[in-house]
Parts: sequence; C-alpha cells; structure tokens
Amino acid sequence: MKRFIFAIVAMFSLWRSVAPAAAQPQWENPTPPTMSASPSAASALANPSAEAATYSDVSSSGLPFASRHGAIVVFAPASLRDRAVALASRADEYLQHIAADLPGLPAPAQIEVRFVDDASELNKIAPAGRGAPAYAIGVAYPDLGIISVAMRRGGNYTEPAETLRHELAHLALGAALGPNVPRWLHEGFAYQHSAEWTWARTETLAGMAWGGNILGLDELEMGFPAEEAPASRAYAQSYDFVGYLSRRGRWEDTGDDGDRWAFRRFLVNIAQSHDLNNAALKAFGRPMHELFDEWRADLRTRYMLIPAGVFASLLWIIATLLLGLGWYRRRRQNRRRIALWDEEERRADVARQAEAARQAEERAAWMRMSMVGEPQALAAELPVERDDDDEDRPPEPSRWN
Repeated sequence: MKRFIFAIVAMFSLWRSVAPAAAQPQWENPTPPTMSASPSAASALANPSAEAATYSDVSSSGLPFASRHGAIVVFAPASLRDRAVALASRADEYLQHIAADLPGLPAPAQIEVRFVDDASELNKIAPAGRGAPAYAIGVAYPDLGIISVAMRRGGNYTEPAETLRHELAHLALGAALGPNVPRWLHEGFAYQHSAEWTWARTETLAGMAWGGNILGLDELEMGFPAEEAPASRAYAQSYDFVGYLSRRGRWEDTGDDGDRWAFRRFLVNIAQSHDLNNAALKAFGRPMHELFDEWRADLRTRYMLIPAGVFASLLWIIATLLLGLGWYRRRRQNRRRIALWDEEERRADVARQAEAARQAEERAAWMRMSMVGEPQALAAELPVERDDDDEDRPPEPSRWN
C-alpha cells in the first residue's frame, strides 16, 4: 500500500518535472545551523561558561525561566510553560537515542531551549547577531548550545516534539563533530532522528528523479539557498542522501544494511580526521562523490520504476473493482429473485385463504339449513330406500284399531 501511495505521488509530479522541482511550503524543521563559530562559542558546549551555566529568571531572549532537566534549561512564556516543561522532560531520552549514532564522541554539556507560540517570534528570540529563516518552525545554534522551537505557524499547528528532536540532533552533531560539518550532513542527520515524512518531500524527490535537476554534492556543500522553495529541494535531497548512507552498510551490496555500523563509523571518522573523503573511504570503501553517484542512481531507480508499479497496482485495483461490481450485481439479482418468490408465495397464501373462507362459508350455510331450515327440502334431498316387495305387501293393521 505504501508503494502504491508513493507511485501516485510520483505520477502526479510528472507534469511538474520539466520545471525546477519545488515542494510545497515546508514548515517542518528547516533549521540553518551556523557553521562559523568563534573559539569561545565553540568551547561553550564542552566547557560551559559561567553565563551558560547560571540562568536568571529571564534569559537574554526575554523569555522567563520555565524549568531545568539535567543539562536542559527551558525558557517559555507563562502561557506555554506547562507544555514546554512536558516537552523538555523527554529531551534527555531523545539525546540518549541520538547519542547511539555518535559513540564515544563529545555530547552537549548544556542546552538552552526557548519555546514560543508562533514561528513569527523565532527571529525575536534569536541570539544576538543571529536570526531565523522566515519559513522555520525550529532553529538550532550548535555553537551556542541554543534551540528555539515554535508551537505553530499561523493557523497551522505542528508537532513540537518532533521539532525538538530535530534541533537536539543538530546540537548533538555539532558538539560531536565540531563546526566544520557540511550543511547537508547536519540536515540529513537531524532528519534521521525526527523522521517527519511529508507528501511535499516525496513529490520533490520524484520531480528531481524525473526531471534530472538534482543538486550536485558541491552545490549542497556551498550552503543552502535562503529562499523557501529551493531550500525545500535541498532539504529533501539532504534527508534522502543521508538516509541512504545510514542504510548502505559497509559494502554496496543491498543485502548489507550494516545495522548502521558503517554510518556511525563514518561520523566517528569525521570527528577524528575532519576529512569527509577519508572518513567515507574508511567506513564505506568509496569517496564521497562516488557515494553521491550511488545515491543518485538509487533515487532514480526508486522513482523511475514506479510507473511499472503503478500499472500493476492499477490492474489490481481494476480487478478488485470488477469483482466488487460483479458481487454487488449478483447480490441485487438474488435480492430481486427472492423478492419475486416472496410475492408469489404471498399471492398463493391469499388464494388459499380465500378458498378456505369460501368452503367454510358453504359448510356454515349447510349447517344452518339442517338445524332451522326447510324439512321438506331436506327430505327431498335425502334419498329413500325402498324394497321391491313393498308394493305387494298389505298395509299393517294399526294397533289402535
């Protein structure tokens, strides 16, 4: 069923493949982590400063203090305090799950989470000198250990828990690998730990596969465009490429899923060597550009073969519909036949009842005549038996004579 859904989406996107592929507005976690961190800011994760470790009732963003959960310090307006505290209470659990992909690497020492009601407020609570994209619902600043999360965007309510997981993954990757991590890896890794699947992203990937307008790896490494539609395209590509690496395993063989071992080794190698190609060779046996070409071929295979799946699925659907129509028609015929039999039986019952009534009336009339009716008529109707010798026999004398 899931394959059929993907197929329908891909077919819908065919007519759009001739134009630059652009997804529908993508509000879920389009986070632009800043990679250029100052030495003091970069060291704040491993060795928090006094300013980072001590919080007053109001943060530098102007939001009041809400709660603290281990390394997680939460700020939120009073109207969101209960929801923010409930969300942040699971942050440690999320971080443990994320840390499984970063074995033995540094983790964030302290994280400040800022909650706001609407995404339009993200820019107001951003750290000094920073900002937030107009289309974001969550922003992470890995070099500062700060996360901003919005509960909704206008009238569209989101899943703040997924946004929080996404942004925590950004912070965890920044603390583990340092500031010089390509944007596509940051976004793809964060997506691995939030998994917010959308129709828009699937449509974007299908359009890219059919239209051939896939951004090159070098283009992704140069940074994401600021505009919303191109950014959606870059996000979709980054999510899918990193997802492919996490599933690939040590070897190209599709049967080797690696249990994420190769992907985790790849991240550890980046932290140790700060060289993507060297890390890829050690973990996957291929340099980055060859891995990217593998993914691009895999993407086209997944979406270019969809028409065959669509045709087969349509055949099954048509066959199912025909069987359903045949069953419905046969059921209607049976109902009509049973109704006709019921009508014939009813008419026969009426006729039998009428005949029984007529016979009962005749018997009743005869009984009335026999009890109070005309004796002569009854005598005339009754046969008299006589003996032939009665004519020659003299009359019997009366006993009274």
